[in-house]
Amino acid sequence: MKKLIDVNTERCIGCGACVRACPSPEANTAKITDDGRIVIDINTDKCLACGECIKACHQHARDYDDDIDKFFKDLRERKIVVVVHPSIKTAFPGTWQAVLKWIKQNGVAGIYDGANGADICTWGYVRALDSGTIKSAVSQHCPAVVRYMELYHPDRAKSLAPIHSMFSCEAVYIRDYIKKNYAVAALTPCPAMSLEFEATGHVEYNITFKRLKEYFSRKKVDFSNITDSDLHYDFDDQMQGYLGSIYPLPGGLRYNIAINRPDVIAVCTDGADKVYKELDAYAELSDNQNPQIFEALSCRGGCGCGCGVDDPEDISSLQVKNIMRQVEIEARSRRKTAINGNDRQFKVFDDRINPRSIVRNYTVLGNPDPKTPLKELEETFLAMGKPDSADRRINCGACGYSTCQQMAEAIYKGYNIPQNCIMCARAAAAAGGGEVVSTAQLTGAGKAIEIAENVSNFANTLTADIENIYASLFNIDDSNQKSASMSKIVVDILSKVVGFCSASESIDAQNLPLLISTLEKLQAAVTTLNNNVNDCATGSSTIKEAMQDVADATTKLNAMANDMVSTLTN
Repeated sequence: MKKLIDVNTERCIGCGACVRACPSPEANTAKITDDGRIVIDINTDKCLACGECIKACHQHARDYDDDIDKFFKDLRERKIVVVVHPSIKTAFPGTWQAVLKWIKQNGVAGIYDGANGADICTWGYVRALDSGTIKSAVSQHCPAVVRYMELYHPDRAKSLAPIHSMFSCEAVYIRDYIKKNYAVAALTPCPAMSLEFEATGHVEYNITFKRLKEYFSRKKVDFSNITDSDLHYDFDDQMQGYLGSIYPLPGGLRYNIAINRPDVIAVCTDGADKVYKELDAYAELSDNQNPQIFEALSCRGGCGCGCGVDDPEDISSLQVKNIMRQVEIEARSRRKTAINGNDRQFKVFDDRINPRSIVRNYTVLGNPDPKTPLKELEETFLAMGKPDSADRRINCGACGYSTCQQMAEAIYKGYNIPQNCIMCARAAAAAGGGEVVSTAQLTGAGKAIEIAENVSNFANTLTADIENIYASLFNIDDSNQKSASMSKIVVDILSKVVGFCSASESIDAQNLPLLISTLEKLQAAVTTLNNNVNDCATGSSTIKEAMQDVADATTKLNAMANDMVSTLTN
């Protein structure tokens, strides 16, 4: 399998966010670089290419590859048709028709609607259910789900639906029934689609929407000034899909099956945090305990939220749902039914398509590594600085694994290293510095205690700072009061001087007005000073009240942090 997810080791800080997000327990490997840094690399053989690590990495140390450069290079020399995933409407909202027109004008031999392939896929499911071929099946249109089953539940790979995905169904239709034996490229929301294309051989190029946007940006192709004529697009051979358009949504397949076979029990789930746990549960049950159709999508919110669509901050799952709901309403308005209530195009598919041409077989990729018995992890735990059972149940999660035992197993199997355990690192740092460290400090509650202690220290420092500020305010207030008292005395004295000078006949009449004017100005200035001092005193009072509130809140924060430390260490 070719490498689809790349790691920029210069950006990687070994934080474990990728490990935490990844549904494949063997896909990430920690190592120490030549310059002493811990970085997390990828085990390509176990990678699902689901893109969860890309979404989780705040350092932008992970990205993916697709075939866009090869596609545009080869387009000059060979005939290529393009099949478009329905989620293009969420990737290029309002401009997707103009995007397809541009692609058509720049050399492709034809553009086909992936939703039509999805309709064929639905037809394949319904006919397999009708014939009893499907007793219980996991949907196949999410390649990350397919690979997970092939890797971690190879004995249940036969439970994957025996029907090709929308892309392969459409590619088969184009080649076998429209008789266009050209290379096929797919516009997709997902780097993992390359896994399916490599396995089936029906599609040669995976071009993700995100990379296509970047290509347009580099080439300065602008769709912001499109005209009304650009807001309509007719797919080649008039093969526009119907309700296959909603396959990108969680439950899209279930809905399509339900309107044709309402008696079928179909359930759906989405999101990497749930899907793979439920696949594990599915694998433990027998067919008669499982639903007839289990629709599973790795990306929360469905294909329109894949890492190959856009950065998560650029479009929300709510926007995706809104757009896809509009797509559903439009597709339902065009849907035509036969007398039996099935989609009318099913009759066309019955007449044209040999069901065997869209049957998919799956590959067993080997058995997952078995869980290691606890007794065999003894040396690994000791290397991690965890000599007793309490140390081995800290489960702080800083390494990316849910439990210390999972981390120990990863180290034992060569996927991780002891230095990547935070408790091990703290113990090593303390020992290296000659510092005597208590067991509670090293093992009490791991990272949680460290955080609580940091919060407590911060609260103590903040409290001391507030006390200094508060004391300074009292000094200012005291000074203000003394200044106000003194300025009042000065004003009274000056008033008497002015009165005396005005009443005195011994002062030269020529100089008297000047003296009086000077003294009056001085009196006014000191009065202003007195007013300013009073205002300052009022402001000081307001500040003191605000600082008291902050001090009270800090006291509570300190108490909470101390309680947390006490609880975690007992």
